[in-house]
Amino acid sequence: MHSFEHQAMATQFLIRIENEAEDYAENAAIQCFQLLDALEAKLSRFVADSDISRINKMVHEDQLPLDTETWQVIQQAIQVQQWTSGTFDIGVAEHMDIFRAAKQGILNEFEMNQALGQAQEAKMGSSIYLSPDSPVIYCIQPGMRFDLGGIGKGFALDQLAVLLDDLEVTTYSISAGDSTVMVKNEPAVKPHWIYDITSATERKKLSLSNVVVSASGTFHQGNHIFDPRTGSNTAVSEFDRIWVAAENAAYSDAFSTGLFLLSVEEIKELVDSLTEITWVAYSKEGKLHFLSRNPLNFVA
Repeated sequence: MHSFEHQAMATQFLIRIENEAEDYAENAAIQCFQLLDALEAKLSRFVADSDISRINKMVHEDQLPLDTETWQVIQQAIQVQQWTSGTFDIGVAEHMDIFRAAKQGILNEFEMNQALGQAQEAKMGSSIYLSPDSPVIYCIQPGMRFDLGGIGKGFALDQLAVLLDDLEVTTYSISAGDSTVMVKNEPAVKPHWIYDITSATERKKLSLSNVVVSASGTFHQGNHIFDPRTGSNTAVSEFDRIWVAAENAAYSDAFSTGLFLLSVEEIKELVDSLTEITWVAYSKEGKLHFLSRNPLNFVA
């Protein structure tokens, strides 16, 4: 196994490649890291001339052509927002900036709540239209700013998988920090990868094959959770932590955030109805629970 690390998107990416010569694996990793940097330049709102930064600067009746990747990830974000009834939402950059200012002591609690209310009012009054047919976005009414933090890293993993497939690299894992891991395997080379899920009182080992798992307890502010539907951080989740497995890394990443504020019953409905979700695990009161249409492979 050959391991390679790279910092991008405010995250440490780790690529492990098996069954390849070291120089070929290293070359493949270098190409992956170059692609990561290129994607960050397009998708990060903290890069001044990125697509997302330009979207966030749009004014009334502006229209903006987008790179294909930006168009695709926004389409996927909109789809997850619809599936989760708004618990996943990329239009919360202003809210995130307010929370950051409060953590840094720039805003007190009263000022933070006032600012959040204003940001939510502006967001609810805004209107941004993404063309479903061509990579163009329109600003009908400004007031919403995008942040791809909940889906961008997963989308990047999907793009790396396409690149590695083109390079005929078939057995590897890629992790984006501690939150998302993609595993691919040629069964004859590596039957499965081992993935640990732990709660306060339990640990389960799963054998994974050609899947992505994302874990989340994101949007925590103090003892509460930020809810994009209300623009406040007063929501309370049923879960300590949640894991979502999917074939698509962008969906795994986004669902791990979006499902955190749904009930077990609502999550069950999504698992039963959406082929995009492979399985869900959650920790509740220290215990682990699993939701899946198919039996999971646990390792003793």
